[in-house]
Amino acid sequence: MLARLLVRFYGPAGPWRRQILALAVRLEGGQMTSGSLRRLLRERYGVVVGPYSYGSLLEPGAADVGTTIGAYVSVGPGVRRFGAAHPLDDLTLHPYFYNPALGLVGAERDVERTPCVIGDDVWIGAGAVILPGCRRIGRGAVVGAGAVLTRDVPDYAVAVGNPARVIRTRLDETTRQRLADVDFAGSSPHELAAILAQIKSQTLRRPRGEADDRRG
Repeated sequence: MLARLLVRFYGPAGPWRRQILALAVRLEGGQMTSGSLRRLLRERYGVVVGPYSYGSLLEPGAADVGTTIGAYVSVGPGVRRFGAAHPLDDLTLHPYFYNPALGLVGAERDVERTPCVIGDDVWIGAGAVILPGCRRIGRGAVVGAGAVLTRDVPDYAVAVGNPARVIRTRLDETTRQRLADVDFAGSSPHELAAILAQIKSQTLRRPRGEADDRRG
């Protein structure tokens, strides 16, 4: 009921829209658990967010349409995801001449608008920028603060810098394989804690000297 009311009365402008959204999110326990926020993002902004994720990309307008955010994703302040760029090869760069939403040109003039999937358990540091060339941030990846992503980030990779580059891979291959079978989206925090504890105990029991492909 609260989600339906929020989507219905969350207007395109007005001094109360931010306060209304903040109240709804607070009543539902915050960003990690707010169903109303997720419905608003999905229906009004074309952004899909999994359970227990939180941070600045969940603020309306911070992520372009076509953004999918997995479960248990942690996003620092000031992060943006852009799905389109200005047309560098056109005579003008102004959106009046390529964005059909402004009413001057038709849909055939629009620029490419790319999707981006952010996997489960990703951590994105403060001030990172995700550009249209990045269409996937893999599960368990880390994006450093202030990084500018221009290409995809593999699972469990750590990417930093401008333009961002991968400097290492988190965890060993066996542990990553075990985590690949975990249903983050379908697990409550208590359930996930038990699953992770089991994986950790299996890792600690591994024979010494077993191959580890981490780069550091």
